[in-house]
Amino acid sequence: MVSEEDLIRTVATAYGNGWRQVKLYFMCGLPTETDDDVLQIADMATKVIAKGREVSGKNDIRCTVSIGGFVPKPHTPFQWAPQLSAEETDARLEKLREKIRGDKKYGRSIGFRYHDGKPGIVEGLLSRGDRRVGAVIRAVYQDGGRFDGWREHFSYDRWMECAERTLPDFGLDVDWYTTRERTYEEVLPWDHLDSGLDKDWLWEDWQDSLDETEVDDCRWTPCFDCGVCPQMQTEIQVGPTGRKLLPLSVK
Repeated sequence: MVSEEDLIRTVATAYGNGWRQVKLYFMCGLPTETDDDVLQIADMATKVIAKGREVSGKNDIRCTVSIGGFVPKPHTPFQWAPQLSAEETDARLEKLREKIRGDKKYGRSIGFRYHDGKPGIVEGLLSRGDRRVGAVIRAVYQDGGRFDGWREHFSYDRWMECAERTLPDFGLDVDWYTTRERTYEEVLPWDHLDSGLDKDWLWEDWQDSLDETEVDDCRWTPCFDCGVCPQMQTEIQVGPTGRKLLPLSVK
């Protein structure tokens, strides 16, 4: 529920108070996303720089766009979502980079940092995998895989080769874990774990996201019955009256 106007107003305050650079973080591959949605990131970055130049009266204003592929996670409304393939992620990021570099007026003031789609596929495999993915992990380890969280040690080819050797024994492949959409009826590997959120509520939120329905902040609206408050014995920190319900500093 944060609008583009909110962002521009905030960076205007920062630039007006002497800041010269901001960094914007994005994800590529969200459900219902199109190529045009990604390209609009470049438009937003130019608006940020234009506003910075306007309020500061200087041209040494910079904006860094940092973006990576979206990886659906368990216990979130996106646990049913398909993940964008590595090739599709890289193609969209390349289009975004070309648009930024092609902007003669603002392009040099926009930094572009991105994570390619391949690590995201492995992350997606591990994030929503079940016990059968253990065979893949073991094969990678036996093949010499170590410290894959570091770019210099990560080998996408090793992970894919090990997956191709082990998953067919179960009648599965990497796409089954990553790029396919799940149905409500499917039993998910983590369904037996209780994170405090009702599965029905997560499903409704997933449907809202597909319809691009904006959901208000429950601090200012009636309860959405997500399931967290009664199970976790928590209360919202700020009520509709604006009164603080928790201390702001340690006594």
